[in-house]
Amino acid sequence: MNGKPATTDPLLEPLVGQVFVLPSFFGGPAHMPGVLDGELGDMAGSMDRRSKQLEECKVLIEHGYSIDPALLFADEAAADEQHINDALEQIKELDGKDFGTNGNRDDLRKVERMLDGMTAAELDAFFDRVPEADLKRYNDLIGNTSDSGWKWWDENGLPEGERRDHLSGILAKLGPEHWAKAQAAFPGTQPGFDTTDAYLDGKNSQSGADAKGMHWGIPSDPLFAPGSDGQDITAADINQGRFGDCWYIASLTSTAQVNPQFIRDGIKQNPNGTVNVRIWDKDGNQRWVTVTPDVPLDKDGNPLSAHAKGAMWPAYYEKAFALVYGGDKGGAPDDHLGDKRYDRTEHGTYGAIEWDFNEKAPPYVTGHNSKGIDNSVDSVQKSFESGHPVIVSTGSGDDVNKKGQQNWGTSFSTRHVYFVKGFQNGNIVLGNPWGPPYKDIVASPEQYKEFFGNPQALEVPTS
Repeated sequence: MNGKPATTDPLLEPLVGQVFVLPSFFGGPAHMPGVLDGELGDMAGSMDRRSKQLEECKVLIEHGYSIDPALLFADEAAADEQHINDALEQIKELDGKDFGTNGNRDDLRKVERMLDGMTAAELDAFFDRVPEADLKRYNDLIGNTSDSGWKWWDENGLPEGERRDHLSGILAKLGPEHWAKAQAAFPGTQPGFDTTDAYLDGKNSQSGADAKGMHWGIPSDPLFAPGSDGQDITAADINQGRFGDCWYIASLTSTAQVNPQFIRDGIKQNPNGTVNVRIWDKDGNQRWVTVTPDVPLDKDGNPLSAHAKGAMWPAYYEKAFALVYGGDKGGAPDDHLGDKRYDRTEHGTYGAIEWDFNEKAPPYVTGHNSKGIDNSVDSVQKSFESGHPVIVSTGSGDDVNKKGQQNWGTSFSTRHVYFVKGFQNGNIVLGNPWGPPYKDIVASPEQYKEFFGNPQALEVPTS
């Protein structure tokens, strides 16, 4: 390292390499590479970056900035106070600015580029110093894409997808002590739950499972844990939780059943504790949506959102979906007779993903529309065995519900979406997204035809 041997032990020289001296006309010191040559070089570079980062963060702290301790030793370029001051000035200048005849998009993108280009430590210092009013003004401006009406060239705000990527980039780097400030300024980074049936009723309206005391909190379970089959992603372990989004959870579960690695590859944890989730938006564009690790919990600290056996990865898929889902027009009516506390158009909330139709969810999970197929066990089996998972739904009505529960107990519910698990002696086996302890439904072809319909075949990538 720096022309000196990393070791003088002859037993270690094959690993770390040797430094030897050539005649000056050949360039002087030279290095004979060893097995760990690349790793040692990377480690030396990382140590150097972290040292410079710590030195510059110390200067910022001396100047009155607060930086999350977890970022002090980050392996990134050293923080530059000038970057912070420039961003503070630019976001302040948006107040009352005359944006001219071409709208404000160019001005907003200037701030966007500054924030996106910041290191984690710089962004944390910026959030420590920036007034909340400036952040909220910036959010209002980037979210308003309307123009003056008659000036088609008047571009305002940031397009929805660009705005989503920008906010995700901020959350992915920001220290935890500034998450609340970011969520207050940018409501699009945290989905509300106080408009859900589960919150308003204090229970899941179909299963009756308790949802009292709903509040935000960090779950005790990790992102991943070995499932009942020992793997990170186990479809049989997924539990819908309390929200009425079976139509989404069934799609997520059936996809995980066919290609668990696809689901595993679509979720990653950031160094600051936030989680990136791969999801496709309403226009079919792939997005990596960043969410904070807090989820709706009950009064005892148990997750009320989707979850798996000892693992929370389904909760973050669900949370990202709640932020991005753009197909809501009020959802499917939830039998509250037009009560606007329940039936309303929403976007970016858990309420927006309660009660909708089963064909709406697959594009957000797989990036492809589902395909309606013939409503028969033979047709469903053909699709399933060709690698296309299938979800099906039940109808409505008290008589249907009573008769279905006579056959399958509380595992059956009307206005519910199930996923196909397989076939058994000519019967179809359906999984309930409510998860354990609800048993699978085993239906004959005649029973299937009577109680289930609208089968949707999903197209799941094979790699």
